[in-house]
Amino acid sequence: MKNKFDKSILSDMKNDIKNNVQEIKTSAKDVKENVKSKTEQLFDHTSSNFEQFKQFMFAPFLLTFVISIVIGYNFSDVIKSLTSFLANLIGYIWMWIFAFNGNHPTHTLESSLVSLLQNSLTLIFISYIVFYLIKTINKYLKKNREQQWGYDQAHEDAIKIQKLQEENIKLQKQLIEKLDGLNNKEL
Repeated sequence: MKNKFDKSILSDMKNDIKNNVQEIKTSAKDVKENVKSKTEQLFDHTSSNFEQFKQFMFAPFLLTFVISIVIGYNFSDVIKSLTSFLANLIGYIWMWIFAFNGNHPTHTLESSLVSLLQNSLTLIFISYIVFYLIKTINKYLKKNREQQWGYDQAHEDAIKIQKLQEENIKLQKQLIEKLDGLNNKEL
């Protein structure tokens, strides 16, 4: 009897241990799923905020506004410098033709030419930076083509329509050729 008692106690203990192990596995699985769920929520929330930030910072209208101000301001400086240089050049030529004293100062002409070159190089440099900034934004931050800066839906639609029209013309030609072939066989 003692032997049976020990076996039943051992069997009960074994079952209790199995149940406890199963509960621990279930608890661990629940904890793991909970951590995974919370982590996904955190990433989704962070990703959502980052997407909203990207949409704000790199919105085509905002970029267009900033670019038009920066490049427009520099372009107006180039035009002013060009106008100043041309006025100084005309003044220098005027003095050279009508002032026969042999004294023709060139410092205003030189300074206006230097200003024109500086403003032109600044415009080119800023345009270069903006171009590659937009290219980088489109490549790394905007995954969908429709969201990329410079995307033109109307142009894309026109290209699709043009391709469909070309296919339609090819099919019409094939149909006409087949009909002509059938008509020639009947005659």
